[in-house]
Amino acid sequence: MQHLDFIVTAAPAISIEGGRVLGSVGAGGIATALTIVMVAGIREPKGSAATGGAPAKKGRIRKKLTSDQAQWTGVAAGTFYMAAGSLWTVGGQLSNAFSGLITNGGFGAAGTGAVSLVLAAIMYFREMTPGKSAFTGVIAAGVWASAGGIWGIPQALILTGAGALGIS
Repeated sequence: MQHLDFIVTAAPAISIEGGRVLGSVGAGGIATALTIVMVAGIREPKGSAATGGAPAKKGRIRKKLTSDQAQWTGVAAGTFYMAAGSLWTVGGQLSNAFSGLITNGGFGAAGTGAVSLVLAAIMYFREMTPGKSAFTGVIAAGVWASAGGIWGIPQALILTGAGALGIS
């Protein structure tokens, strides 16, 4: 039996400039990217049977978001809308308007926790088109963030994950 000696050398560690995996992106950049994902992902691919077109050429079929994927992309986008501010405040305004429909006395003493329950019930029990699911997700992100408590968990997870990736 022969004895072999192995020399083990450590490879240099990979260094990411500034600790940012995606480079300099920012909350506004992620909000923009997620909006593009939602818009592109909820549209029917060109040439699909649903649009009445001819079949698309091989390799040109786009991916379409499912209702669940669109919904959670909407929640993530809505969270980044609030973090980005500026032009993205429209997501928070939509959430506040929806919340106001229920909390302004028409349904008795209802708070944003009740609105969160309503949205969770709609999102869980109702099968929606991807477009409506994405819109509901954006509204839910703002309502859940303002409700706090257990409803703030998605926002906390999304923003903590973004922070770990160096996106702020």
